[in-house]
Amino acid sequence: MVEHPEYAQAGLDLRLGDMVRARRIELGLTQAEVAQRAQISQPALSRIEGGGGVLTLAMLDRLARAMDTTFTITVGQDAA
Repeated sequence: MVEHPEYAQAGLDLRLGDMVRARRIELGLTQAEVAQRAQISQPALSRIEGGGGVLTLAMLDRLARAMDTTFTITVGQDAA
């Protein structure tokens, strides 16, 4: 049985949101603090952490800089 593409995408979005939230908590920062550093709204960060919203590479870069971290992204089944 083939997984529906929308379910697969939702799973990826949730995993990314979990990574953002875990790093924020690890740093002891609030959503408001990270949002301010990344120059986004707190509700936007909340949506990202919840697996919602559309993240661009530019937004990921701003979040990474706001939390002094890097995100490594692998795309595709056979990505190296």
